[in-house]
Amino acid sequence: MLGITGLLDFKTRRIPDILWLVFGGIGTILYIWDYHNMTSYHIITILTSGFVGVAIWRWKIAGLADAFAIIAMAVILPVHYEFVMMPIMTLVMAFFIMVIGMMFCNISLNLTEMIRTKTWIFSEFKSESRYKKTFAFLTIHRKRKHEKFVISAERNSEMESDLKSFVFLSSRNKITRDNQIINSNNGLYVQNTPPLIIFLFGVTVLLLLPEILEIIL
Repeated sequence: MLGITGLLDFKTRRIPDILWLVFGGIGTILYIWDYHNMTSYHIITILTSGFVGVAIWRWKIAGLADAFAIIAMAVILPVHYEFVMMPIMTLVMAFFIMVIGMMFCNISLNLTEMIRTKTWIFSEFKSESRYKKTFAFLTIHRKRKHEKFVISAERNSEMESDLKSFVFLSSRNKITRDNQIINSNNGLYVQNTPPLIIFLFGVTVLLLLPEILEIIL
């Protein structure tokens, strides 16, 4: 499931909801088939993870596809080493790994930009505070021509330089392959929309970590 969705997301950043439903449905059928091995750990985790998935969708923290992904993971992997919240913790920790990786990517890009231009980055955002600029240094960078899936980090790219301001995590600013701005080099600052494969790598590492440690130790 994770491999198929990861490859689709890498190419298009779109994952059909049917994939989560199919694999989650298969997991449900397998639990019905193996019902005599189900415990309270399984039931509590499935219900809790399902609630979290629905909640983040209703509160618009994430999209419906993300909610389906969490619910599917909860059904397929509800208990691992008898740890009730394993699916949620795995997803949260994998997300943390991905965020750290993207942060270092932004830092390197911004440092490279400063060295190349020999100017302080974000100097055109004169109305923004030092704290916001520090956060921006970790989370955004100037768009490269080859980037196809990004989110604009400027409230209005058409504003005059001294009126520019940051906007973070706004899906309404999403730039798609069909947008004409994608092929321009206008110095727009953007946030990454990393492919799911990076996130899935974190999930895989966390799931295999106990076995890896057991072999090593």
